[in-house]
Amino acid sequence: MLSYDPLTKRLGSYLIDAGLLSESQVDVALNDQEATGMRFGDILVERGWIKRQTIEYLTRKIIRMEREIGEPLKSGLIETSYSRKKKR
Repeated sequence: MLSYDPLTKRLGSYLIDAGLLSESQVDVALNDQEATGMRFGDILVERGWIKRQTIEYLTRKIIRMEREIGEPLKSGLIETSYSRKKKR
C-alpha cells in the first residue's frame, strides 16, 4: 500500500512537502478558511505566501497526475512489488 493516499492528500501537504509553506502557515490558513469560508488557496494568495500560478501548477500538474496514478494503484489495477510479495 502507498505510504500516503494521493486521493486524499491536501494542497497544504503538497506545499509543506515542497518547502513552500510551514505547518504553522497551513494551520493559520485552515483557521482562516474555517472563519471566513474562503478557499484555502485564495487565503494563501491573499496573505502573500504563495503565488496564484504556483497553486494552479500544483493542482493541474502534480495533484491531478498523482490522483490519476493513485486510483489504479489503490484499486489493484496496477501491481506493485509490495502487492506481489503480499500474494505469496
